[in-house]
Amino acid sequence: MPPSTLENDGGERMVTEGDPTQAMVDIHCHVLPGVDDGAPTMEVALAMLQRGAQDGTRSAVVTPHIKAGAGKEISEFHHRRLGELREAAARADIPVELHQGAEFEFCFGLEVAAQWLTVGLAGSHYILVDLPHGPLSPFVGKGFFELMAAGFRPILAHPERHRELALSRSLMERLRHQGLLFQVTAGSFTGGFGRRAQATAEMMLREGWVEFVASDGHSLVKRPLSLRSARARVEELGGSDEAMRLFYHNPRALIQGEPISVVHPSRSPNASRQLSAWRRLLQRFY
Repeated sequence: MPPSTLENDGGERMVTEGDPTQAMVDIHCHVLPGVDDGAPTMEVALAMLQRGAQDGTRSAVVTPHIKAGAGKEISEFHHRRLGELREAAARADIPVELHQGAEFEFCFGLEVAAQWLTVGLAGSHYILVDLPHGPLSPFVGKGFFELMAAGFRPILAHPERHRELALSRSLMERLRHQGLLFQVTAGSFTGGFGRRAQATAEMMLREGWVEFVASDGHSLVKRPLSLRSARARVEELGGSDEAMRLFYHNPRALIQGEPISVVHPSRSPNASRQLSAWRRLLQRFY
């Protein structure tokens, strides 16, 4: 049974979430039509949202790709396009609440662009950042430090899919110690991005290095707005409480401006042996 809908004081469509054990919140998707490599048209965007709703997604943050050098005008354009998508989704009676956001390509000086009105996830101080492919600058931590010093909290998008991070536990640990939060792609848990990404995602889950699981949905078929299968896999690996934290509680807390739950697990006696085996396993996938 779909959740009921109502309007807030600003006329925006709100969705009552119903049973939280079934509802999910997606903080990373490319459903804004005609702005990046995600939904090419409004029709595809609505079909993607409908698929997400049927799968259990009740709220989503739209996160079109954006570069700091694009200028704040692109952010304002995205805001107008989100208004159009909200209106179309309301007419189609699609029960997914939509919030503004962006996925920033990492660069130095990002703290300036982070102040643009619409790039913080759901109007928050959380900024979704995607690292460039290939070797990383040895000063990447400095870039994140400057972003955080300006009052923003970076969320690293799909680190399990980045080759250098996947092979460097020490680099992941340094970014964690800096205070970065990690968002894993749902498809990584189900093998959609290969064995290396899946092994890394499962390692991160065991270590408590995941705060959010999101669809990173780009299309109807290859990369849909789909979280249900990944949630089932996370429940198998980490239990139902952990699945609730990653698919509902933490993303909902982000949208509502509440504290994010971060796990700091204790290291088991055989952790070093397990990690060595994990590293050898990953190296086979290249």
